[in-house]
Amino acid sequence: MKKIKIWTFLGLGLLSVGLLSACSSNASSTKKEDKVTTVTVATSAASVPYEYSENGKMTGFEYDILKQADKDLKNYNFNFKVYDDSAILVALDGGRAQIAANNFGKTKARAEKYLFSYPVRQGIDAIFSKSSAPITKISQLAGKTTEIPAGTNYGDMFETWNKNHPKQKITVKYSQRPLADRLEAVSSGQIDFLFASKAAAENLVEQHAISGLVDSIPSDLNQKPEFKTYDYFVLDNSQSQLQKDLNAELKKLYDNGTLKKLSEKYFHDQHLPDADQYQ
Repeated sequence: MKKIKIWTFLGLGLLSVGLLSACSSNASSTKKEDKVTTVTVATSAASVPYEYSENGKMTGFEYDILKQADKDLKNYNFNFKVYDDSAILVALDGGRAQIAANNFGKTKARAEKYLFSYPVRQGIDAIFSKSSAPITKISQLAGKTTEIPAGTNYGDMFETWNKNHPKQKITVKYSQRPLADRLEAVSSGQIDFLFASKAAAENLVEQHAISGLVDSIPSDLNQKPEFKTYDYFVLDNSQSQLQKDLNAELKKLYDNGTLKKLSEKYFHDQHLPDADQYQ
C-alpha cells in the first residue's frame, strides 16, 4: 500500500509539472505571437496627393494605404515621421526608418540598394510643354531638351531610350531644382518639356499660377512601354519579412477593392497596376 501511495504521489507530481510546463509553453508562445514590431515610415508632408498635411492632419493616397495596412497587420505598429523630400531615403540609409513613402519609382540603382513593395499605382504621367508648341507623343521628344533630378526612374527611362534609339536621342539636363521650378523653366522656354506625374505637376501649376503650359498623356504610350511607370514603397534591405507581410496586405487591398477606392478618391480615376503585378 505504501508503494502504491508513493507511485500515485509521484504520478500526480509529474502530471502537475507537465501541466505547469504546458501552461508555461503556451504563455511563452502567446507572448511571442503577441509581440508587436514598431516600424518607422519616413514620409513627406507636402507631396500632394500622395502624402501631405491638411489642416494639421496627415492624409493622402499612400498614407491611407499604409494606415490601413497598419490596422490590418497586427504584429506591426507603423510610426509615421515627416522628413524633407531629400532626407527620406537618407533616413532609410541611417536606420532611422524601415519604410520610405514619397511617390517613389524604381531605378536600377535603388533596386541594388533597397527592397520594394508591390506597386500601389501605375503612374499616370504626362508631357508638360508650352501651350504654343504642344507635345502630345513620345515620338515627338526626339531632339528636345528636358531636366530632371539625378537618380530618378525618369533618368533610367531616358537613358534606356537614348541607348535604344541613337538617332532619336532626348537631351537630358540634371539638376536638383524642385518640380515647380522646372515647370517654370518649361513655361519660360529654358527647356522644351517635362515628363512628370500628371496629378502632382498639375497641382503645382495651379498652386504657383504657372501660365503658358499644357499637358498631355502621350497618345503612343502603349507602343512605348519603357515610358510606363509605377509607384512603390521602399524598404530597408534588411526588412525581407516586412516586405513579404506588406506585399500580402497590398494584394489583399487590391483584391478587395480598397486600392481602387483610394485611387478614385485621390486621382478621380483608377490608376491601378494590372493584377499580374501582385504575384
